[in-house]
Amino acid sequence: MQLEGTIINGVIVLDGNAALPEGTRVRVELSPKLPPDHPHAPYDRETELALLRESYEDVLADRGGVEARKFLKEMAIRRNMPLAPGE
Repeated sequence: MQLEGTIINGVIVLDGNAALPEGTRVRVELSPKLPPDHPHAPYDRETELALLRESYEDVLADRGGVEARKFLKEMAIRRNMPLAPGE
């Protein structure tokens, strides 16, 4: 049997809510590096800052944009996160 998961706060969280009985022995093998746009990819501060600077320049240049609430709702849906109450 092969399961996959992600380390979150130092604990392996298995994909798909898979659960193993307490005391089950496992072997851990690291997967290849995730693409930067993968939801579980490591945080890259420099990339994040570059994206924020680019977004800020777009706002200053009035190159469009999206209402914050709409953007957050779309991001939550894409990332499979809970929506705000009433959404």
